[in-house]
Amino acid sequence: MPTKIKVPKLENQTLKSSDDIVKAINNADPRTNTYMPLSAGVESTAALIYTQRDPDMHPFCVYWYEQRGGMFSDAMAFYTQKQAEFYNLPYGNDKSMLSVLPHTREVPIIVSGLSSFMSVVLGAPGGIKFKWFMMGANAEDDMRMRLQFREYRKIMALYASDCLDGTGVKLSACRETPEVRNPLEFLTKSEMYALIMREEPKMLELLWTCYQPKGEIRKNGKLVGYEPCGVCYKCLELLQAKKTAVDGVFRYQEGVKYFSTIMKDMQ
Repeated sequence: MPTKIKVPKLENQTLKSSDDIVKAINNADPRTNTYMPLSAGVESTAALIYTQRDPDMHPFCVYWYEQRGGMFSDAMAFYTQKQAEFYNLPYGNDKSMLSVLPHTREVPIIVSGLSSFMSVVLGAPGGIKFKWFMMGANAEDDMRMRLQFREYRKIMALYASDCLDGTGVKLSACRETPEVRNPLEFLTKSEMYALIMREEPKMLELLWTCYQPKGEIRKNGKLVGYEPCGVCYKCLELLQAKKTAVDGVFRYQEGVKYFSTIMKDMQ
């Protein structure tokens, strides 16, 4: 007999309800044109800041919630929402019930996430037409992340063209299929951290990467954050990126001071 599956109860009060997401869609800026997936990591945070400096981009922020992640996923849900609130942007979370099944192989979150993205694009909730998919990836990230977007775009173009293969894709469908933008892809993680330090230092308080959080941080019973473990490889990776970024910013500042002194002496 097949093994009975028990669905774990991992409901996070930080998560938005369906009604909340519908309300966010209805109240979204009519100019909304950018699908902005957030994880609260360095890369997606830097990409979010970029959208706020580009007058043509108007994001709808989305967090792909992975229930199996437990408190790690809960922490990302908390900090991604805080990042969206920082810029007063519409926000929603996608939660696939299929992710709680006892898989025998690892399923990358980007697979279910991009499936959700395609549904939103084709369904156009609230009449939103997404022009761009904003990707947060650094120069050292897995090349598979870049390549797989092409196939997802093709699938959407095929459906929009009502055809079976690429020979029937219409130009109008290509125009309606969101383009992938990754304007910071030539920067390393530490360089992106330095960018956040310069451009929006308050966002550093809303970064989250820890895989094994110690627990919740509460004040007067209210959830105000999560405590990172400080020892998992993601914590150590962030610590190294921060150190490299701080050292780099210091060198830059000293260099500017040095050359300004020289120029002053030459006058």
